[in-house]
Amino acid sequence: MKRNLLILSGLFILVSAFSAAAHPLGNFSINQYSRLEVEKSRIKIRQILDLAEIPTFQLQNEIDTDKNGTFSEAELNAYAEKITPEHLANLSLTVNDQPAEILTESKNIALQTGAGNLPTLRIEWNLTSDLTKVSATNQVRFENKNYIERIGWNEIVLNRVGSLNIFDANVFGSGITDELKAYPQENLDAPLAERTALFSFSTGGVPENARLLQNRDGHAAAAVQKDKFAELINGEITFSVMLFGLLLALGFGAMHAMSPGHGKTVVGAYLVGSRGTVKHAVFLGLTVTVTHTLGVFALGLVTLFASNYILPEKLMPFLSFVSGLLVLYIGLTMFKSRLFAAFGWEKAGHHHHHGEHSHDGHTHDHGEPHSPDDEFTHTHDGHTHSHLPPEEISWKSLLALGISGGLLPCPSALVLMLSAISLNRVGYGLVLTIAFSFGLAATLTSVGLIFLYVGKAFAGARLAENRIFKALPVFSAFVIACVGAIICYNSVA
Repeated sequence: MKRNLLILSGLFILVSAFSAAAHPLGNFSINQYSRLEVEKSRIKIRQILDLAEIPTFQLQNEIDTDKNGTFSEAELNAYAEKITPEHLANLSLTVNDQPAEILTESKNIALQTGAGNLPTLRIEWNLTSDLTKVSATNQVRFENKNYIERIGWNEIVLNRVGSLNIFDANVFGSGITDELKAYPQENLDAPLAERTALFSFSTGGVPENARLLQNRDGHAAAAVQKDKFAELINGEITFSVMLFGLLLALGFGAMHAMSPGHGKTVVGAYLVGSRGTVKHAVFLGLTVTVTHTLGVFALGLVTLFASNYILPEKLMPFLSFVSGLLVLYIGLTMFKSRLFAAFGWEKAGHHHHHGEHSHDGHTHDHGEPHSPDDEFTHTHDGHTHSHLPPEEISWKSLLALGISGGLLPCPSALVLMLSAISLNRVGYGLVLTIAFSFGLAATLTSVGLIFLYVGKAFAGARLAENRIFKALPVFSAFVIACVGAIICYNSVA
């Protein structure tokens, strides 16, 4: 019986992990769609607002007026009625440089299930503006200033009705997302930013050299992305389910670490040419775990209590920039010390003797215990030198490296924490977040250990005399500095 329950619980988690989709544009995004249909006597505007999980969560107190933890139909309609005037005030339409009034014909508001069972909010408006003073040829300007400070997809589509001609438009006559229902995979990293439509229309002929309205080239719709990690918080929590969830969280953290970024290059490059040990790699992993977990909670607190003052998505580039600065500092510091060591410019007295001295061409050992490093120490012509890497591991640099690796919280972990809060499962959410962070850190630690053991395997005396081998630590430090500079640049961009 217990075995059957365990199997059913595992299947339940796996099914629930695939049951809901995370927003393709990210959990922070606020996305908008506008479609303008030009008729002889009016312009119809189809306006859609699509809020991902975290912006919707931030509106919980504003929508849930009875504070029962759910959004009723009446509460949703009241919220739509409340924000409509403000939303329309940020839409502007001018025809022949004269402002045109935009009126509401109908509206609809609905919730959809997103990642971690958190809702996403979608509001649709059908708007209209009468054209009273038009001529044979008319210039139109439409602008959407809503949520201009927020990240997300902004798309404008232009259609004509009947025999009207539209030309010289800076937008297109066909959409990409099917009214924000399906996003093209190839554009997710650079979402559309169409907020202003400029075009002309005429009821008769088209001026010479005018460019008629064009459709977009065909785009493949984006596959729906599943946020399996955020789904672990759903369903009934039993011991077996919790244990299975912890294992999955560890796995998701490990897989997340294998995605682009997350410091794998930096960790490997740092340990190339450093006298690292297992305890250094473990310390690095623990630092990443603690930093990442604290980062998720800090950003969660900002989302809950300070979103009116600090937008969470605005913090992400800032955290990325700080992480890049740490990596850049580590890289430049290491590059200097390793370059000096490669050219023999180390400060006097900065040597390791290991109890060996040479007198009159003879080497004497003063009886001190041999260390594992002695096999790389040799005496030639009365001079003792080492083929060991030139640099000791700096705990300060190692701490900075670990902080840089865990400073940027994973949005999936943040969604899971917010979902745990909404379901009153904060403790379980904390445990899953820590497990996720451990999975992330274990992967980075494993990468470090691989570099350490591979480095020792190739650190024989004959290979150590090779110029390329000697230059590798210097080059790896240069790589770290470059990675840090790239992170800073991308966060600013």
